[in-house]
Amino acid sequence: MHVFPARIPAAEARRADVVDVRVARKVAPLFGLGGDVPPYHRSWVCDYTALSLAEIGRGAPSPDRAERSRLEADPPRHSVDGEQPGWAWSGRSVWSAQHGSLPGALSNATLNRYGPDTKAAAVLAAANRLLGDATDAVAAACRHLAGVDSDAEVRLAVWAGLVLEVYRAQPALVIAAVQARQVQRSLSARWGAQVDRARVTGVDAPSEIHPRTSVTDGDADPDGSGARWRPTSFDLIDSTLPALGLADHPAAGPGLVTADALDDMASAWCQRLLGVGRPGRGLVWLTEDVEGSRRVHAMVRVGAVVAPFVAASLGGTSVGDRASPPVLPVLPAGDALAAAPLLQRRAHLLMAHVTANYVRYRDELLRDWPQLRTQTKELVAAAVHRCAEILDADDPVSLQLRAYAAYLDVWDASRGRGHTADAGAASGSGDAGRVAAVRRLTASQQRVMGTWRSGRLDPGAAAYLLEIGVVALRDAVAGPLSSADLADTSASTYRAGEGPAPATVRAWWSAILEARGLDPGADLATLVDSLSDAQVFHLQHYAAWLADGGRRADLRRALVIQERVAAIRAEVTRGEPAGFAAKSEAARAGYELAAEIATDLALATPEREHGARVRALERAVRHVHAVLADPTTRGLLRSTGPQAALPRTARVVARALCVAASHGVIVEAEDAVVAAALLDAVIGAEGPGDIRPRTPADEPDGTQQGGSDNEPGRCRTDATPRGGLRDWRTHLADIAAAPPSELGNPAGTTQSLPATNGETQR
Repeated sequence: MHVFPARIPAAEARRADVVDVRVARKVAPLFGLGGDVPPYHRSWVCDYTALSLAEIGRGAPSPDRAERSRLEADPPRHSVDGEQPGWAWSGRSVWSAQHGSLPGALSNATLNRYGPDTKAAAVLAAANRLLGDATDAVAAACRHLAGVDSDAEVRLAVWAGLVLEVYRAQPALVIAAVQARQVQRSLSARWGAQVDRARVTGVDAPSEIHPRTSVTDGDADPDGSGARWRPTSFDLIDSTLPALGLADHPAAGPGLVTADALDDMASAWCQRLLGVGRPGRGLVWLTEDVEGSRRVHAMVRVGAVVAPFVAASLGGTSVGDRASPPVLPVLPAGDALAAAPLLQRRAHLLMAHVTANYVRYRDELLRDWPQLRTQTKELVAAAVHRCAEILDADDPVSLQLRAYAAYLDVWDASRGRGHTADAGAASGSGDAGRVAAVRRLTASQQRVMGTWRSGRLDPGAAAYLLEIGVVALRDAVAGPLSSADLADTSASTYRAGEGPAPATVRAWWSAILEARGLDPGADLATLVDSLSDAQVFHLQHYAAWLADGGRRADLRRALVIQERVAAIRAEVTRGEPAGFAAKSEAARAGYELAAEIATDLALATPEREHGARVRALERAVRHVHAVLADPTTRGLLRSTGPQAALPRTARVVARALCVAASHGVIVEAEDAVVAAALLDAVIGAEGPGDIRPRTPADEPDGTQQGGSDNEPGRCRTDATPRGGLRDWRTHLADIAAAPPSELGNPAGTTQSLPATNGETQR
């Protein structure tokens, strides 16, 4: 069940709407909707650019020319449901005799009412009809945002996030509408109106430029009958964005942007929707049910997709230079919402999730104004309370908001201790509050998995909620560590009795992979090269979980996966604009995790397999070199403010280089110098009197491993006694000062050095 599903109109309609309804019912099955629409009772996911007007008229794809010729020469003799319907299946296509007729097919005369591009106009008009209820819901939320004291940046982000949620419910239809919009606008853009004609006399040729008139231009009146057959606007986007009140208006006065700039924003968001599903911009996958109907599902992290769009759209306005925290929206009163249609209630409440996700993606906002963490959490809690009043318990918005609120309780509790006065306020104080929050999130995870399997939650939402919950629980039960924990050389950081059982976490990961269209029983390490880059991009947390057990076989598999993840994330980062920590640090985070897993693999390899151990450490050194060469690493050293990622980065690279050098692996002196500088920054920040090992809770913004609130990190090596740090620092200095011929030890010899969590690797 999706939040904003398209509504396929009933076949019976009033006379004025009959054409629109018939076209909508033909278009819906072609883009993944209406698997129960007769006569075919099947849905397809068609490529708009390859779809023909004839296929739109019949509401089904046709065989290619060669197959049509073969069937014409030898027509099939079988019937459908015991009758001779005049058509037959040809694979997934529908064949009909050349001179026959299909039930309910639209005539050319009906379709030719549309223009200037008949196919584009028909698809765009159908999409506007199918998404009418969702469009009204988004518009109502936008009008509410414009009427309250809400920040312009947040308003634009919420609008984009709500449109993105409509996209998630029917990606193929929304993309087809975006493509049709582009075609219609291109063919409807009349240039001659602004050309002065004072020196021109005589009658124009039909194709010459001429003044626009209502007689010659059927689309001159946007509200007239011409606009119905020649649409140029995708209502979901073009009619909802102006409701935010961002643009100049004759009655309201000057706005933040001009009307032309607002139209550019709409087109820019359309373009970004076309890019959803590329690596780093969410995940889109195809499914097919037992009846043969196909549809598309999508998983997106709102902030990751919306934040770059908002920055590009408002970067040149007064919002670009922020001197105060953004003002968050307030929810409508419960009685006002209760009277609204269902989709409008959902839209108003979903604003809370979109707002929180966007603001928490912006790490720089959380660093400058830490109170935003509490404000977003309270906004989500208020939305959960409203859900209990006006939505059913199994409504998808209720399910999503309750799960997200449970996640925030654990995430904020594990990051707030020692840094914010209100840490744990929502769930109690101290360890008791943290344990209670962990139990609530564990129960929420089970509920999410159950509602997805029962069809009450869509696969994309389930995969997203399960993954962020898994990572939050892992970080929460991993710290703070006691002295006994530091003496434990086990690779696992889960503490018995406080977190979910390993079998439970394994079941969650199986559900996540299955929801994303992957086989949870397959060995992904052997398949990783055949998976799409977008799928691999989102396997980083899976690789971290796989490595947590410390078993050598799992570490090998995790390393194969993570090395592919790191390569893809590096490529994505090179193509992304700078300015967002979670985006710019993604490559470094990938290589950090690869270096950590490779080091763990080396330490799990028996001494008798010295060659395998050395090869693992050589891989670790290569990944460390990529970390140290990353521009964001130099940014950690240049920064004068607190850097949450610094302790983890320093520990991962120092540990890997020192263990590698102790096993005779060559370490470049330049890498040792940079690693030592990172350690110096950490040791200096901790101070001479601070002997408590740092934990994930000590990182003020939760951005270990280069992550943000949407991209939490893996922090197994963060808890290292300061004595270990200083030992590493000394050894790195020796490496940096050694002649090139002496870098590393002779093969087969080792030195006693701290490896991780206080253990000694011999």
